[in-house]
Amino acid sequence: MSFSETEETTGLVLQRMENSLNALEQMSFDSINITDKLVMKIDEIRECADNIKTCQGQGDECMLGLISDFLQELLNVAFEVNNVSHELEKETVYQRETLENLKQIVGFLYAMTDN
Repeated sequence: MSFSETEETTGLVLQRMENSLNALEQMSFDSINITDKLVMKIDEIRECADNIKTCQGQGDECMLGLISDFLQELLNVAFEVNNVSHELEKETVYQRETLENLKQIVGFLYAMTDN
């Protein structure tokens, strides 16, 4: 493989890596927005169930207590998913920085061989 073919192939690999990172960044952003909505909606439902529980009779209170407990468990899971999404975003930023460093290194190496 000639030097120009190597340079072209390296450029294609870096472009694919960058495209992949762009997609990963968008997915991270979307995931965070979705889980933020999930957390807010589950909390609203739990608050509604708590409000109904205080306004109803004894039989309804037991059932609404179970619903409230179930929603609290869902809320806990949603917070976990949300935290993972934020960590995914941080990792994506790290990968982006790594890609930029690789680009600089590769550019430097090609510049050295041109001399």
